Amino acid sequence: MTASRTPRTPAASRAARTLFLVVALTLGLAACTPSQLAAFLAEEPKHRDALTDRQLLKLRQCESSDNYQAKSANRRYFGAYQFSRATWNDVAGRYYPWLERLGPHKAAPIEQDAMARALWDERGAAPWPYCGQRVGPR
Repeated sequence: MTASRTPRTPAASRAARTLFLVVALTLGLAACTPSQLAAFLAEEPKHRDALTDRQLLKLRQCESSDNYQAKSANRRYFGAYQFSRATWNDVAGRYYPWLERLGPHKAAPIEQDAMARALWDERGAAPWPYCGQRVGPR
């Protein structure tokens, strides 16, 4: 016997997404200082529309099989979105300075997502030449 899945209404999907964000922010940013948390909350919405959650998932699945701790075989690219250390530090320096010098694979998932959105907002698919073309339209 298999359970059938009832499709979610748009309101239920929004409620689930909001709950997820609240929990993720609470857990992912619990170690941040109050000033870091304020900076994150001020900056993250600026890039939220760069990619939908579905596009972000597709990019992450293509880049790292949805593994936030991933390391490339040559140890040059890290995290769910396979950032080089130089690119990570460059983007972090502009938007999330407390993430500079932290290995991308060591950042919380919500922070990696925010960094990917910020980079996509600046440069589009270019940093991900293969996977960036496979995220689909908005």
